[in-house]
Amino acid sequence: MMGQLQVETGAGPVMGEARDGVRRWLGIPFAQAERFGAPRPPAPWTEPRDATKLGAQSPQMFGNNPKRAMIRQAGFDEDCLVINVYAPKEPSDQPRPVYVWIHGGAFVGGSGNPYDGSAMARTHGVVVVTINYRLGVLGWVNFGEVLGLPELPSNLGLRDQVAALEWVRDNIARFGGDPARVTIGGESAGSMSVSLLMLHKPAWGLFHGAIMQSGAVSLIHSREKSRAIARRYAELLDLDQGSLEKMRSVPLEALFAAQAKVGAENPAGIPAAPWFDDDALPPDLAAAHAAPTAPVPLIAGANRDEVRLFEIMPGEILPTRWPQLEALLTAQLGPEHAARVLATYSRTTKGRRALATDVVFAMPTRNFAQRHSAHQPTWFYRFDYAHPIAGATHALELTLMWPMRGWLAALARGGPMKGFRAALGTRMVAHWAHFIHHGAPDAGWPAHAPTVWPVKVFDLADRVEANPQAERVAAWAGRDVGPGL
Repeated sequence: MMGQLQVETGAGPVMGEARDGVRRWLGIPFAQAERFGAPRPPAPWTEPRDATKLGAQSPQMFGNNPKRAMIRQAGFDEDCLVINVYAPKEPSDQPRPVYVWIHGGAFVGGSGNPYDGSAMARTHGVVVVTINYRLGVLGWVNFGEVLGLPELPSNLGLRDQVAALEWVRDNIARFGGDPARVTIGGESAGSMSVSLLMLHKPAWGLFHGAIMQSGAVSLIHSREKSRAIARRYAELLDLDQGSLEKMRSVPLEALFAAQAKVGAENPAGIPAAPWFDDDALPPDLAAAHAAPTAPVPLIAGANRDEVRLFEIMPGEILPTRWPQLEALLTAQLGPEHAARVLATYSRTTKGRRALATDVVFAMPTRNFAQRHSAHQPTWFYRFDYAHPIAGATHALELTLMWPMRGWLAALARGGPMKGFRAALGTRMVAHWAHFIHHGAPDAGWPAHAPTVWPVKVFDLADRVEANPQAERVAAWAGRDVGPGL
């Protein structure tokens, strides 16, 4: 077993462990980077590196209270570009398919660390990889353009994700994975990241399938919005074109205090997010809609009541009120098109929640999948299992698909992980694993087609619906809106 647990990566040897019926290697550096610099290969090492403990998470702050920023606590550090690998316990003569998971968290929070890939590796023979990338002010602010510093690349968090996929390409065979059968997947900001990687041609060839759970080119800033936000950061931090060294030495507390201020000044929006930069990404949303996507099969979908989570959470993270939603639609679709869309939603609490869900998550994801289905095999789903309080809210499916334990996890999923909840999670993971192995979900889930839009509905009893909410879909007519645009 010793030889199976010590693996030679391109940077040096790592020593993992056998646990929970799998082999795993945690906290492996896939890149290093100066603050606001491009990721580059990690510094090499010679002695076996202990890979039995999770690595650092990106410093982060969810919401606009800098006192709650996770920046100095144990386990949070700017040296956070690490990867975790979970592989079946017994090596195979044939390389196994690989699933690379990109975590969510509104581009300002989260980590790959809580997502334990052991269950999928053990049950379905998949090599599971989870990654960390830079968040918030450290990864998603347009400093380079606004300060005239071309050495500061755009969309650093996306470039971190590409670096992780390059590491997988170059190293995963040594862990028993097949670099020619890599599927990327993510939820929320992770799903949006998958959609951006589908538009980022340098990443094509690094993955061969994609799974998007709740989001596609959503919450992305326009270039003008990114400039305005970056200028405000520069004002708050007293930065100018000669401030590169200052930017790299200013205390993290000051950076996140600025993020809190920017967040408070931009309610119902994200204070640091990817932007259409005409470099790593297309120049604007229209160009993104017209751009080719990676030639790979796709599973995409959203939850029925996504916005409920953001009604419950403190702060105003996303637009949830009628005036906000109406203003977004009118500004970005025009009065006539906005009126057609609004006419398909009842003026009730249920109608408002459906509209807010469609604005931020469901409709952009559906539209992306529909465009992609004209060229590549595509399957779409809706998650309808309802929490007793929050309904089929944002991220609820994660509590069924990943091994989340303890009373907090039970509270989040609406009960213990047994019975019908366990069965639903098992069915969904089986579809994902079949897709990772074969490029298609398991039987009983028909693909999208140019004129046929079947939707797999995951609930206590799964079903397939033919183009649900057809009136709404027709009214939107393939258009997206977003608070970052």
